[in-house]
Amino acid sequence: MKRPTVAVLYLCTGAYQVFWKDFYPNFKELFLPETDKTFFVFTDAPTIDYEGEPDVRRIPQKALPWPYSTMQRFEAILGQAQALDKFDYLFFTNANLHCMAPVHAADLLPDADKGQDLVAVCHLPYYGHNPIFHPYERRRKSRAGIPYNCGQYYVAGGLNGGTAGAYLAMCRELQARTQEDLKNGVIACCHDESQLNRLVVEYSERFRVVGPEFCVPEERPLPPGQERIRVLQKKRFIDVDAVKGQAKTQNFFQRKWEAFNLNWMPYVWYARDKLLRCRADPSGRL
Repeated sequence: MKRPTVAVLYLCTGAYQVFWKDFYPNFKELFLPETDKTFFVFTDAPTIDYEGEPDVRRIPQKALPWPYSTMQRFEAILGQAQALDKFDYLFFTNANLHCMAPVHAADLLPDADKGQDLVAVCHLPYYGHNPIFHPYERRRKSRAGIPYNCGQYYVAGGLNGGTAGAYLAMCRELQARTQEDLKNGVIACCHDESQLNRLVVEYSERFRVVGPEFCVPEERPLPPGQERIRVLQKKRFIDVDAVKGQAKTQNFFQRKWEAFNLNWMPYVWYARDKLLRCRADPSGRL
């Protein structure tokens, strides 16, 4: 029986190149071991480790300033659409992921019998929480905007995938929405992750949404044996402030006002959106 083919889409420009050396042997062994994998490495490095391996393809990619480096990932992926369309499945992974145990095809691939052709992973800090407190983009002027009375899961941007055709279609749609926002002077609060979450709300029946054990922050570990994929803490490897810029400091009153808006105002906005019967209907082509 023919083994499924998977393209692993790996973006590591600038400082993020440091993660590739350990990522490749780890994912080669433990990620979807029942499949034949090829690693597409999008990087500005002139050479990378394992470049001579038959399952590694180095794709030249210009390093962009934050947050454009993450927002424009769809454009980078689509630049290889012709090659990627030949695979059965595509999976994007953040540079700093590390498998803690084998992740089998049955754990992660979409179930065609259920009408699924895409995969997303719940973001651990928000798993099981009331959706009104999810850090969705809420501004209606953004294509990523989600009303307070909509949504169920909050998914992480660091691991997602699907069948090749469906995933490339998703990238085209998210790239178009990102570009529309930029033309209107809008950047979604969590960038590509915000755009992805809106799509999950719109097309929930097409997504297999798996638990947070496949994307566990190193600083918030699950009990031993439950983690499947860990998100390594970036600051142990790179100067995050140099990449993303230092967070703005807040005074006492600013912190209190932000806490009030985060913890209490969502109830007001939920009541408003519920009364107005707001919806997050599909607004694109997927």
